[in-house]
Amino acid sequence: MKTNSAVQDKTRMKKLKMPGSNDIACGIDFGTSNTTVALAHGSDDQITLVPVEEEHLTIPSTIFFPAESSMVMFGRKAINAHVAREEGRFMRSFKRVLGTSLMKEGTQISGTKTRFEKIIGHFIEDIKNKAELVVDRNIENVVAGRPVHFVDGNEKADKEAQIQLEAIFAAAGFNNIRFQYEPIAAAFAHELTMGDTERLAVVMDIGGGTSDFTIMRLSERYIKKQDRQEDILSNAGIRIGGNDFDRALSLKSFMPLLGLGSLWGSKGLGFPITPFFDLSELSKIQYMYTHKYKRDLRALIGQSTDKYLTQRLLSIVEEEQGHTLMASVEETKIQLSSCEQTTADLSFIEAGLQAHIKRTEFEESLQASIDNIQITINDCIGMANVKAEDVALVILTGGGTAIPMLQQITHRIFPNAEVSDGNRLSSVGFGLACDARRYYLGIN
Repeated sequence: MKTNSAVQDKTRMKKLKMPGSNDIACGIDFGTSNTTVALAHGSDDQITLVPVEEEHLTIPSTIFFPAESSMVMFGRKAINAHVAREEGRFMRSFKRVLGTSLMKEGTQISGTKTRFEKIIGHFIEDIKNKAELVVDRNIENVVAGRPVHFVDGNEKADKEAQIQLEAIFAAAGFNNIRFQYEPIAAAFAHELTMGDTERLAVVMDIGGGTSDFTIMRLSERYIKKQDRQEDILSNAGIRIGGNDFDRALSLKSFMPLLGLGSLWGSKGLGFPITPFFDLSELSKIQYMYTHKYKRDLRALIGQSTDKYLTQRLLSIVEEEQGHTLMASVEETKIQLSSCEQTTADLSFIEAGLQAHIKRTEFEESLQASIDNIQITINDCIGMANVKAEDVALVILTGGGTAIPMLQQITHRIFPNAEVSDGNRLSSVGFGLACDARRYYLGIN
Protein backbone atom coordinates (compact mmCIF):
# COMPACT_ATOMS: atom_id res chain seq x y z
CA MET A 1 0.00 0.00 0.00
CA LYS A 2 1.45 3.35 -1.04
CA THR A 3 0.72 6.93 -0.12
CA ASN A 4 1.91 10.13 -1.71
CA SER A 5 3.80 11.49 1.27
CA ALA A 6 4.97 10.86 4.79
CA VAL A 7 2.41 13.45 5.94
CA GLN A 8 -0.44 11.40 4.49
CA ASP A 9 0.96 8.22 6.03
CA LYS A 10 1.11 9.74 9.52
CA THR A 11 -2.32 11.29 9.18
CA ARG A 12 -3.79 7.97 8.26
CA MET A 13 -2.11 6.24 11.17
CA LYS A 14 -3.54 8.81 13.58
CA LYS A 15 -7.03 8.14 12.22
CA LEU A 16 -6.51 4.38 12.15
CA LYS A 17 -5.60 3.46 15.71
CA MET A 18 -7.37 0.11 15.34
CA PRO A 19 -6.74 -2.17 18.28
CA GLY A 20 -3.88 -4.59 18.17
CA SER A 21 -4.46 -8.27 17.61
CA ASN A 22 -2.91 -11.52 18.73
CA ASP A 23 -3.15 -12.91 15.19
CA ILE A 24 -0.36 -10.76 13.79
CA ALA A 25 3.29 -10.19 14.67
CA CYS A 26 6.36 -8.83 12.96
CA GLY A 27 10.10 -9.21 12.80
CA ILE A 28 12.28 -6.12 12.49
CA ASP A 29 15.90 -6.29 11.38
CA PHE A 30 17.10 -2.83 12.44
CA GLY A 31 20.51 -2.79 10.84
CA THR A 32 23.45 -0.43 10.96
CA SER A 33 23.22 0.11 7.19
CA ASN A 34 19.78 -1.19 6.14
CA THR A 35 16.52 -2.17 7.82
CA THR A 36 13.76 -4.64 6.89
CA VAL A 37 10.45 -5.66 8.45
CA ALA A 38 8.43 -8.81 7.82
CA LEU A 39 4.88 -9.73 8.88
CA ALA A 40 3.55 -13.01 10.27
CA HIS A 41 -0.20 -13.62 10.10
CA GLY A 42 -2.19 -16.03 12.23
CA SER A 43 -4.66 -16.68 9.42
CA ASP A 44 -2.16 -18.35 7.09
CA ASP A 45 1.40 -19.59 6.96
CA GLN A 46 2.79 -16.79 4.82
CA ILE A 47 5.62 -14.49 5.89
CA THR A 48 5.62 -11.25 3.91
CA LEU A 49 8.30 -8.61 3.64
CA VAL A 50 6.93 -5.09 3.91
CA PRO A 51 7.73 -2.44 1.29
CA VAL A 52 9.37 0.04 3.63
CA GLU A 53 10.17 2.74 1.10
CA GLU A 54 7.92 2.85 -1.95
CA GLU A 55 8.45 -0.57 -3.60
CA HIS A 56 11.74 -1.28 -1.81
CA LEU A 57 11.89 -4.10 0.74
CA THR A 58 14.89 -2.55 2.47
CA ILE A 59 15.40 1.00 3.70
CA PRO A 60 18.78 2.59 4.45
CA SER A 61 19.10 3.27 8.17
CA THR A 62 19.39 7.00 7.66
CA ILE A 63 17.54 10.04 8.95
CA PHE A 64 17.40 13.71 7.98
CA PHE A 65 16.11 16.53 10.17
CA PRO A 66 15.27 19.52 7.92
CA ALA A 67 16.35 22.85 9.36
CA GLU A 68 13.01 24.58 8.77
CA SER A 69 10.52 21.74 9.07
CA SER A 70 9.40 19.27 11.71
CA MET A 71 8.82 16.54 9.10
CA VAL A 72 11.67 14.05 9.54
CA MET A 73 12.88 12.15 6.46
CA PHE A 74 14.10 8.55 6.36
CA GLY A 75 16.02 6.20 4.09
CA ARG A 76 16.60 7.20 0.48
CA LYS A 77 14.61 10.40 0.96
CA ALA A 78 17.00 11.39 3.75
CA ILE A 79 20.01 10.60 1.56
CA ASN A 80 18.57 12.56 -1.38
CA ALA A 81 17.88 15.58 0.83
CA HIS A 82 21.46 15.54 2.07
CA VAL A 83 22.95 15.08 -1.41
CA ALA A 84 20.78 17.98 -2.65
CA ARG A 85 22.43 20.12 0.05
CA GLU A 86 19.18 20.89 1.83
CA GLU A 87 19.66 22.63 5.16
CA GLY A 88 19.41 20.20 8.04
CA ARG A 89 21.06 17.37 9.95
CA PHE A 90 21.79 14.04 8.24
CA MET A 91 22.63 10.93 10.27
CA ARG A 92 23.34 7.29 9.55
CA SER A 93 24.74 4.22 11.34
CA PHE A 94 23.13 5.43 14.59
CA LYS A 95 22.64 1.83 15.73
CA ARG A 96 26.33 1.78 16.66
CA VAL A 97 25.68 4.37 19.37
CA LEU A 98 23.69 1.83 21.45
CA GLY A 99 25.56 0.86 24.61
CA THR A 100 28.08 3.70 24.28
CA SER A 101 28.47 6.96 26.19
CA LEU A 102 27.02 8.85 23.22
CA MET A 103 23.56 7.56 24.15
CA LYS A 104 23.62 9.75 27.23
CA GLU A 105 25.47 12.66 25.66
CA GLY A 106 23.11 13.10 22.73
CA THR A 107 23.80 15.47 19.83
CA GLN A 108 22.77 18.89 18.53
CA ILE A 109 19.86 19.03 16.07
CA SER A 110 18.67 22.49 14.96
CA GLY A 111 20.42 24.00 17.96
CA THR A 112 18.74 21.68 20.46
CA LYS A 113 20.48 18.85 22.27
CA THR A 114 18.66 15.63 21.38
CA ARG A 115 19.08 12.20 22.94
CA PHE A 116 19.76 9.25 20.66
CA GLU A 117 16.80 7.38 22.13
CA LYS A 118 14.58 9.96 20.43
CA ILE A 119 16.57 9.89 17.18
CA ILE A 120 16.46 6.09 16.87
CA GLY A 121 12.86 6.17 18.06
CA HIS A 122 11.83 8.32 15.09
CA PHE A 123 13.22 5.68 12.75
CA ILE A 124 11.66 2.67 14.52
CA GLU A 125 8.28 4.42 14.72
CA ASP A 126 8.41 5.09 10.98
CA ILE A 127 9.10 1.41 10.26
CA LYS A 128 6.26 0.34 12.55
CA ASN A 129 3.84 2.76 10.88
CA LYS A 130 4.69 1.40 7.45
CA ALA A 131 4.03 -2.17 8.58
CA GLU A 132 0.73 -1.11 10.15
CA LEU A 133 -0.37 0.57 6.92
CA VAL A 134 -0.17 -2.83 5.22
CA VAL A 135 -2.45 -4.60 7.73
CA ASP A 136 -4.67 -1.65 8.76
CA ARG A 137 -4.19 -2.22 12.47
CA ASN A 138 -1.75 -1.62 15.28
CA ILE A 139 1.03 -4.19 15.64
CA GLU A 140 1.87 -5.00 19.24
CA ASN A 141 4.11 -8.08 18.89
CA VAL A 142 7.67 -7.93 17.58
CA VAL A 143 10.81 -10.01 17.51
CA ALA A 144 13.73 -7.64 16.97
CA GLY A 145 17.11 -8.66 15.72
CA ARG A 146 20.27 -7.99 17.67
CA PRO A 147 23.96 -8.73 17.06
CA VAL A 148 25.70 -11.31 19.21
CA HIS A 149 27.57 -8.37 20.77
CA PHE A 150 26.53 -4.74 20.54
CA VAL A 151 29.78 -3.85 22.29
CA ASP A 152 32.87 -6.08 22.29
CA GLY A 153 34.38 -7.16 25.59
CA ASN A 154 31.93 -5.24 27.79
CA GLU A 155 29.07 -7.37 29.07
CA LYS A 156 27.53 -4.50 31.02
CA ALA A 157 27.46 -2.19 27.98
CA ASP A 158 26.13 -5.04 25.85
CA LYS A 159 23.19 -5.61 28.21
CA GLU A 160 22.58 -1.87 28.44
CA ALA A 161 22.39 -1.64 24.64
CA GLN A 162 19.57 -4.20 24.52
CA ILE A 163 17.75 -2.46 27.37
CA GLN A 164 18.01 0.83 25.49
CA LEU A 165 16.73 -0.71 22.26
CA GLU A 166 13.86 -2.44 24.07
CA ALA A 167 12.81 0.89 25.59
CA ILE A 168 12.89 2.48 22.14
CA PHE A 169 10.65 -0.25 20.70
CA ALA A 170 8.27 0.13 23.65
CA ALA A 171 8.10 3.91 23.18
CA ALA A 172 7.28 3.31 19.50
CA GLY A 173 4.17 1.39 20.60
CA PHE A 174 5.15 -2.28 20.77
CA ASN A 175 3.69 -3.99 23.86
CA ASN A 176 5.42 -7.37 23.48
CA ILE A 177 9.11 -7.32 22.54
CA ARG A 178 11.54 -10.19 22.17
CA PHE A 179 15.07 -10.28 20.79
CA GLN A 180 16.77 -12.90 18.64
CA TYR A 181 20.34 -13.10 17.44
CA GLU A 182 20.46 -12.01 13.80
CA PRO A 183 22.39 -15.04 12.47
CA ILE A 184 19.92 -17.42 14.15
CA ALA A 185 17.08 -15.57 12.45
CA ALA A 186 18.81 -16.00 9.08
CA ALA A 187 19.04 -19.74 9.80
CA PHE A 188 15.31 -19.92 10.51
CA ALA A 189 14.58 -18.28 7.17
CA HIS A 190 16.79 -20.74 5.29
CA GLU A 191 15.32 -23.73 7.08
CA LEU A 192 11.95 -23.31 5.34
CA THR A 193 13.34 -24.75 2.10
CA MET A 194 15.79 -27.37 3.36
CA GLY A 195 13.83 -30.62 3.36
CA ASP A 196 13.91 -33.23 6.13
CA THR A 197 17.64 -33.98 6.11
CA GLU A 198 19.58 -32.56 9.05
CA ARG A 199 22.58 -30.43 8.11
CA LEU A 200 25.27 -28.86 10.26
CA ALA A 201 25.25 -25.21 9.23
CA VAL A 202 27.17 -22.01 9.86
CA VAL A 203 25.48 -18.64 9.46
CA MET A 204 27.85 -15.79 8.67
CA ASP A 205 26.09 -12.44 9.10
CA ILE A 206 28.41 -9.59 8.16
CA GLY A 207 26.45 -6.36 8.32
CA GLY A 208 27.30 -2.71 8.59
CA GLY A 209 28.27 -2.73 12.25
CA THR A 210 29.05 -6.29 13.34
CA SER A 211 30.08 -9.73 12.10
CA ASP A 212 28.07 -12.49 13.79
CA PHE A 213 28.30 -16.27 13.51
CA THR A 214 26.09 -19.14 14.58
CA ILE A 215 26.61 -22.88 14.25
CA MET A 216 23.44 -24.94 14.49
CA ARG A 217 21.67 -28.03 13.23
CA LEU A 218 19.04 -27.25 10.63
CA SER A 219 16.22 -29.24 9.08
CA GLU A 220 12.78 -28.38 7.76
CA ARG A 221 11.30 -30.87 10.21
CA TYR A 222 12.74 -28.86 13.11
CA ILE A 223 10.57 -25.84 12.28
CA LYS A 224 7.76 -27.25 14.42
CA LYS A 225 9.94 -27.41 17.52
CA GLN A 226 8.99 -24.78 20.10
CA ASP A 227 12.44 -24.77 21.73
CA ARG A 228 15.49 -24.68 19.46
CA GLN A 229 18.17 -24.27 22.09
CA GLU A 230 19.51 -27.80 21.72
CA ASP A 231 20.04 -27.20 17.99
CA ILE A 232 22.09 -24.04 18.52
CA LEU A 233 25.65 -25.16 19.17
CA SER A 234 27.44 -21.79 19.43
CA ASN A 235 27.26 -18.05 18.80
CA ALA A 236 30.13 -15.62 18.36
CA GLY A 237 30.43 -12.06 17.16
CA ILE A 238 32.73 -9.08 16.80
CA ARG A 239 32.06 -5.38 16.34
CA ILE A 240 33.54 -5.26 12.85
CA GLY A 241 31.40 -4.76 9.77
CA GLY A 242 30.86 -2.86 6.57
CA ASN A 243 31.37 0.54 8.22
CA ASP A 244 34.80 -0.61 9.37
CA PHE A 245 35.61 -1.81 5.85
CA ASP A 246 34.59 1.63 4.56
CA ARG A 247 36.79 3.34 7.12
CA ALA A 248 39.79 1.18 6.23
CA LEU A 249 39.34 1.86 2.50
CA SER A 250 38.88 5.57 3.17
CA LEU A 251 42.11 5.82 5.15
CA LYS A 252 44.01 3.74 2.62
CA SER A 253 42.88 5.27 -0.67
CA PHE A 254 40.90 8.48 -0.10
CA MET A 255 42.38 10.36 2.87
CA PRO A 256 45.86 10.69 1.31
CA LEU A 257 44.17 12.88 -1.32
CA LEU A 258 43.13 15.17 1.54
CA GLY A 259 46.54 15.37 3.19
CA LEU A 260 46.88 12.20 5.29
CA GLY A 261 50.60 11.45 5.44
CA SER A 262 51.64 15.01 4.65
CA LEU A 263 53.80 17.14 6.95
CA TRP A 264 52.86 19.76 9.50
CA GLY A 265 54.63 22.53 11.45
CA SER A 266 58.12 23.94 11.38
CA LYS A 267 59.66 20.69 12.63
CA GLY A 268 58.25 18.63 9.80
CA LEU A 269 55.99 16.47 11.93
CA GLY A 270 53.27 14.35 10.41
CA PHE A 271 49.94 16.12 9.98
CA PRO A 272 47.68 15.05 12.92
CA ILE A 273 45.61 12.02 11.97
CA THR A 274 42.49 12.70 14.08
CA PRO A 275 40.51 14.65 11.41
CA PHE A 276 41.07 11.87 8.87
CA PHE A 277 39.86 9.19 11.28
CA ASP A 278 36.85 11.31 12.25
CA LEU A 279 35.96 11.87 8.60
CA SER A 280 36.20 8.11 7.92
CA GLU A 281 33.92 7.12 10.82
CA LEU A 282 30.23 7.60 10.04
CA SER A 283 29.20 8.04 13.66
CA LYS A 284 31.69 10.91 14.15
CA ILE A 285 31.23 12.96 11.01
CA GLN A 286 28.42 15.09 12.40
CA TYR A 287 30.62 16.18 15.31
CA MET A 288 33.04 17.76 12.81
CA TYR A 289 30.44 20.32 11.82
CA THR A 290 30.50 22.39 15.02
CA HIS A 291 31.94 25.91 14.92
CA LYS A 292 34.70 24.88 17.33
CA TYR A 293 35.80 21.89 15.26
CA LYS A 294 35.91 23.97 12.08
CA ARG A 295 37.82 26.74 13.83
CA ASP A 296 40.39 24.31 15.25
CA LEU A 297 40.78 22.60 11.88
CA ARG A 298 41.47 25.94 10.15
CA ALA A 299 44.20 26.66 12.70
CA LEU A 300 45.65 23.19 12.20
CA ILE A 301 45.71 23.55 8.43
CA GLY A 302 47.33 26.97 8.84
CA GLN A 303 50.55 25.12 9.75
CA SER A 304 50.25 22.46 7.05
CA THR A 305 53.17 22.19 4.65
CA ASP A 306 50.90 20.86 1.88
CA LYS A 307 47.90 23.16 1.85
CA TYR A 308 46.99 22.05 -1.67
CA LEU A 309 45.84 18.73 -0.15
CA THR A 310 44.68 19.80 3.29
CA GLN A 311 42.50 22.59 1.87
CA ARG A 312 40.43 19.76 0.38
CA LEU A 313 39.97 18.39 3.88
CA LEU A 314 38.89 21.80 5.15
CA SER A 315 36.50 22.24 2.22
CA ILE A 316 34.72 18.95 2.98
CA VAL A 317 34.26 19.86 6.63
CA GLU A 318 33.20 23.46 6.03
CA GLU A 319 30.79 22.43 3.27
CA GLU A 320 29.59 19.51 5.44
CA GLN A 321 30.22 16.97 2.70
CA GLY A 322 31.57 14.19 4.92
CA HIS A 323 28.67 11.82 4.36
CA THR A 324 28.84 12.45 0.62
CA LEU A 325 32.48 11.42 0.69
CA MET A 326 31.75 8.25 2.67
CA ALA A 327 28.93 7.39 0.28
CA SER A 328 31.52 7.49 -2.49
CA VAL A 329 33.79 5.26 -0.41
CA GLU A 330 30.96 2.78 0.15
CA GLU A 331 30.10 2.72 -3.56
CA THR A 332 33.77 2.07 -4.34
CA LYS A 333 33.74 -0.86 -1.91
CA ILE A 334 30.70 -2.30 -3.66
CA GLN A 335 32.26 -1.83 -7.09
CA LEU A 336 35.46 -3.58 -6.00
CA SER A 337 33.41 -6.60 -4.96
CA SER A 338 32.59 -7.23 -8.62
CA CYS A 339 35.55 -5.78 -10.52
CA GLU A 340 39.31 -5.57 -10.14
CA GLN A 341 39.54 -1.77 -10.19
CA THR A 342 37.31 1.28 -10.28
CA THR A 343 37.40 5.06 -10.37
CA ALA A 344 35.65 7.21 -7.78
CA ASP A 345 34.38 10.59 -8.96
CA LEU A 346 35.32 13.20 -6.34
CA SER A 347 34.44 16.27 -8.38
CA PHE A 348 32.16 17.43 -5.54
CA ILE A 349 35.42 18.21 -3.70
CA GLU A 350 37.39 19.65 -6.60
CA ALA A 351 36.70 19.76 -10.32
CA GLY A 352 38.27 16.76 -12.06
CA LEU A 353 39.36 15.03 -8.84
CA GLN A 354 39.25 11.23 -9.05
CA ALA A 355 40.52 8.26 -7.06
CA HIS A 356 41.73 5.25 -9.06
CA ILE A 357 41.61 2.21 -6.79
CA LYS A 358 42.43 -1.46 -7.30
CA ARG A 359 40.86 -4.36 -5.45
CA THR A 360 44.30 -5.30 -4.12
CA GLU A 361 44.47 -1.94 -2.30
CA PHE A 362 41.07 -2.59 -0.77
CA GLU A 363 42.10 -6.06 0.37
CA GLU A 364 45.29 -4.70 1.91
CA SER A 365 43.22 -2.21 3.90
CA LEU A 366 40.97 -5.02 5.15
CA GLN A 367 43.65 -7.39 6.37
CA ALA A 368 43.50 -6.53 10.08
CA SER A 369 39.69 -6.73 10.12
CA ILE A 370 39.68 -10.01 8.21
CA ASP A 371 42.22 -11.51 10.61
CA ASN A 372 39.95 -10.67 13.56
CA ILE A 373 36.91 -12.07 11.77
CA GLN A 374 38.76 -15.34 11.12
CA ILE A 375 39.68 -15.58 14.79
CA THR A 376 36.02 -15.11 15.73
CA ILE A 377 34.91 -17.82 13.26
CA ASN A 378 37.46 -20.23 14.71
CA ASP A 379 36.26 -19.39 18.23
CA CYS A 380 32.71 -20.20 17.15
CA ILE A 381 33.83 -23.56 15.74
CA GLY A 382 35.70 -24.34 18.95
CA MET A 383 32.72 -23.46 21.18
CA ALA A 384 30.49 -25.73 19.07
CA ASN A 385 32.97 -28.59 19.48
CA VAL A 386 32.67 -29.54 15.81
CA LYS A 387 35.13 -29.89 12.94
CA ALA A 388 35.07 -27.30 10.19
CA GLU A 389 35.15 -30.02 7.54
CA ASP A 390 31.90 -31.47 8.94
CA VAL A 391 29.96 -28.27 8.21
CA ALA A 392 27.63 -29.02 5.30
CA LEU A 393 26.11 -25.59 4.74
CA VAL A 394 27.27 -21.99 5.05
CA ILE A 395 24.55 -19.32 4.92
CA LEU A 396 25.87 -15.87 4.02
CA THR A 397 23.81 -12.84 4.97
CA GLY A 398 24.61 -9.15 5.24
CA GLY A 399 26.13 -6.96 2.54
CA GLY A 400 29.70 -7.59 3.70
CA THR A 401 29.57 -11.22 2.59
CA ALA A 402 29.70 -10.06 -1.06
CA ILE A 403 33.39 -9.16 -0.65
CA PRO A 404 35.45 -11.74 -2.61
CA MET A 405 38.13 -11.89 0.10
CA LEU A 406 35.55 -13.02 2.64
CA GLN A 407 34.06 -15.54 0.25
CA GLN A 408 37.50 -17.04 -0.36
CA ILE A 409 38.07 -17.37 3.37
CA THR A 410 34.68 -19.05 3.75
CA HIS A 411 35.56 -21.72 1.20
CA ARG A 412 38.96 -22.23 2.79
CA ILE A 413 37.67 -22.65 6.34
CA PHE A 414 34.67 -24.81 5.35
CA PRO A 415 35.97 -26.83 2.37
CA ASN A 416 33.08 -29.30 2.22
CA ALA A 417 30.19 -26.89 2.67
CA GLU A 418 27.61 -25.71 0.20
CA VAL A 419 27.47 -21.91 0.28
CA SER A 420 24.09 -20.16 0.11
CA ASP A 421 23.97 -16.40 -0.42
CA GLY A 422 20.66 -15.78 -2.19
CA ASN A 423 19.00 -13.41 0.29
CA ARG A 424 21.77 -11.33 1.81
CA LEU A 425 19.68 -8.32 2.80
CA SER A 426 16.27 -9.82 3.63
CA SER A 427 16.87 -13.19 5.29
CA VAL A 428 17.28 -11.85 8.84
CA GLY A 429 14.02 -9.88 8.79
CA PHE A 430 12.22 -12.86 7.27
CA GLY A 431 13.63 -15.21 9.91
CA LEU A 432 12.70 -12.85 12.74
CA ALA A 433 9.10 -12.97 11.52
CA CYS A 434 9.32 -16.78 11.48
CA ASP A 435 10.38 -16.64 15.13
CA ALA A 436 7.59 -14.14 15.90
CA ARG A 437 5.04 -16.45 14.29
CA ARG A 438 6.27 -19.39 16.36
CA TYR A 439 6.38 -17.51 19.66
CA TYR A 440 3.38 -15.14 19.49
CA LEU A 441 1.00 -16.97 17.18
CA GLY A 442 1.80 -20.60 17.97
CA ILE A 443 2.25 -21.42 14.30
CA ASN A 444 5.25 -23.40 13.03
